[in-house]
Amino acid sequence: MKSKRHIGQQIALASAIFCALLALPAFGLFVWLWIERGLAHTWVPSALAVVAFLGCCAGVLYAMSRPQPPLPDPIVAVDPEK
Repeated sequence: MKSKRHIGQQIALASAIFCALLALPAFGLFVWLWIERGLAHTWVPSALAVVAFLGCCAGVLYAMSRPQPPLPDPIVAVDPEK
């Protein structure tokens, strides 16, 4: 049985996709700055930090968006004989 996402999880999934899509042009900017200015320029590590931040945000939001398995019945968990 597949669990469905509730509205909060759907918003988290949409936000994760949005962050992942934003990370792509940020990575392109990082590569362009690296080629044009070199690693010694201060913008290059900042652009890489933006890519890492957006990637981590996407990962955390995706983990939050996953449906959780249903909890066990509390009566069966306490007394398996019933």
